[in-house]
Amino acid sequence: MPQTAPRRAGRRSGDSTTRDDILRASQKLFGRNGFKNTSMRAVATEAGVDVALVPYYFGSKHGLFVAAMEVPVDPADQVRRATAGPREALGRNLITEFTATWEGPETGSAMQGMLRSVVNDESRSNAYGEFASSQMVPLIAETADVSLDSARSLLTVLFGVATLRYLVAVPLFTEMTRDEIIALYAPQLQRIVDGDH
Repeated sequence: MPQTAPRRAGRRSGDSTTRDDILRASQKLFGRNGFKNTSMRAVATEAGVDVALVPYYFGSKHGLFVAAMEVPVDPADQVRRATAGPREALGRNLITEFTATWEGPETGSAMQGMLRSVVNDESRSNAYGEFASSQMVPLIAETADVSLDSARSLLTVLFGVATLRYLVAVPLFTEMTRDEIIALYAPQLQRIVDGDH
């Protein structure tokens, strides 16, 4: 009877649990080290897989983070869509794009659940906070052609609305329709944009 060669020890290639293992490892490392200080190589080592499998499944560290944080819509895609139009419509486009995700039939409950978990879980809060600082604020500044300070102010308004309307459920915010929210905050966001130049 022929002998089977012993299986070599080492990192696993892709199998049925590899994607989940990478996700679990990334959640742990993003929570502990933040977005900036977590490399795809470190995630692969933690998961016990070949480093090439991380971009194979998730494309980039940004994609890995979005999956690990269970964000139903990539916020970078939202920003790019909102800033693709004319500058004079940027305020309206931003609040329209973000409220569409927060209240959409396919994304609303998942997005609100993600926001809730970020607020209630310190490690997720730290990871998402660093992601917003190192990725989202610079992206808004670049695509909207505004300063970092203005980009920070825009994000503050957007997530202030999200917190008060969807997490804390303050009646003054929840009693308004989405159209009323857009009508109220679009001019305020636009003033930040217009005041930048």
